[in-house]
Amino acid sequence: MNLESEILSLIESKIEGDYWDFKQEPHDNKASLLHDILCMSNSLHRGNRFLIYGVSDPKVGTEVIGLTREQNGRKTQVKFIDFLRTKPFAGDCRPEIELHTLEIYGKEIDVLIIFDNPLKPYYLTEDYRDKDKNVKVNSIYTRTNDTNTPIDKSADVGVIEKMWIQRFGLDLSPLERMKLLLLQPKEWFKDIGNKTYAYHLDFPEFRIEFSEVHEFWEVFSFFFTNEKSYLGTATCKYHSTTLFELEYMYCDEMRIELSVPKTAYVKLKNSENWFYYYNLEELDGIFLYFMTNGLTHLHSRSPAFPFVLFNNKVQMKKFIEYLEANENNLNKIKPDFYAEHAKDRMKKQDKNSVIDPLFIDRVIQLNKKWAGHNNV
Repeated sequence: MNLESEILSLIESKIEGDYWDFKQEPHDNKASLLHDILCMSNSLHRGNRFLIYGVSDPKVGTEVIGLTREQNGRKTQVKFIDFLRTKPFAGDCRPEIELHTLEIYGKEIDVLIIFDNPLKPYYLTEDYRDKDKNVKVNSIYTRTNDTNTPIDKSADVGVIEKMWIQRFGLDLSPLERMKLLLLQPKEWFKDIGNKTYAYHLDFPEFRIEFSEVHEFWEVFSFFFTNEKSYLGTATCKYHSTTLFELEYMYCDEMRIELSVPKTAYVKLKNSENWFYYYNLEELDGIFLYFMTNGLTHLHSRSPAFPFVLFNNKVQMKKFIEYLEANENNLNKIKPDFYAEHAKDRMKKQDKNSVIDPLFIDRVIQLNKKWAGHNNV
């Protein structure tokens, strides 16, 4: 179900729930906004949550009122992100959000998506007050059915316990729990390249076995100082049961370890090509996070990194739509030294591919501009 269909279904339900809330108008109090976001972020619901602006409360009919362009208090995605970025969240764990504007029944509404990330409970380390509203330090708010925890209260202890259980993945299947544990790379014993195994320090029944590697090449190999690359298989296990297998690789002659990216096909008006990417919601992206210790080690001996990172499928879809609509801007981009050098080295070694290193670099540069403009 796409977003528009999902929101329309919620509107037509004529009720609110534990993951959606209707607001006829934008918040006029910043503490109330923060309180609503915290309640939604800490909901026990499995899945994304929605603050839907421009729709009246169910008590008065759940009518699509709509929003005006210059409506007081209406925010862009950038303003929502900046608002959260400046708040004192415990552990610097902030809700991940995305704003979408939809046309429903001929009227414009805003939908603030609050993504379901395994970081709850979210709470503040300092009070945050705006006028007569105060979000309290160390108070944990949530949403149960269609009701938020009052701003001057905290959630029940039993509900908070369930939040921590979700955070540590104790309610998940072994497969889903392995995915969650891979997002904790510093909590593993691993010495990739020297040891053929890794295991989680607190839950050693979750293990990874690394196969022997063999030499291979891809276009991205030539962006690194040394084009030698090696490919292997990582087998993720729970006790003796294999949960899944993933490919991993060494690039720059074994100086950097990465998961193997996917390729995206792009058909433009005047050309067609491919680029390499990771979706951080999917297994290859989660494993990249693990291999690079939380995306802190993405480069070898040069600043070249010939891959595009997407947070989710929605972001990837939006960027490709932007790319397809901006072919002229793409073609105006001058590829940098590493792309030109990669193309020359491939030619000298008689390596041929349908993937063009110059196209890859143009896409990467365009993505950086697009991400910067959209505050991604």
